[in-house]
Order: sequence, then C-alpha cells, then structure tokens
Amino acid sequence: MPYVTAQLHTTNIPLPGIPGRNEVASTVTAVRGALPSRDQLLFYGGLTAAAALSVIEWPVAAAIGIGAAVVQRNAHQGDESD
Repeated sequence: MPYVTAQLHTTNIPLPGIPGRNEVASTVTAVRGALPSRDQLLFYGGLTAAAALSVIEWPVAAAIGIGAAVVQRNAHQGDESD
C-alpha cells in the first residue's frame, strides 16, 4: 500500500497591538465630539417616532431631519469662522 505524505504550511499573521490608555482616551474624545447633543438626540428621536407612528410621512421626516442637520452644520461652521 503506497504512503501519501502531506506538507503542512503555516502562516504567521501578526496581530495588531493593544491600544494604550492615550490612544483609547483620544478615540473616546473624538467619538464624543462627533455625537449629537442630548437635545439633538431628542429631536431626531421624536422625529423618528413621529414617522414610525405615521404621524408624519417618512419622506417629510427625512426632509426635516436633513434640513435641521444642514442648518446645524452651517451654524456651527459660522461660529468657527467668527
């Protein structure tokens, strides 16, 4: 009976290092800066609830949400340029 030999090839995959305290803190700060404020979350949550409960149609809710985001962004950019 003939013997079959098999070759086993392995690959070494380097794993990324575990981030340190400074990297985690800077990431948390960046994420917090990107999150909307509590008032904005309440506004968008209410808008979503109104659309989900068919109080307003979803295209209207989307238009209101996008319009509010554009106004907010423009107001924020205007504050930075002053």
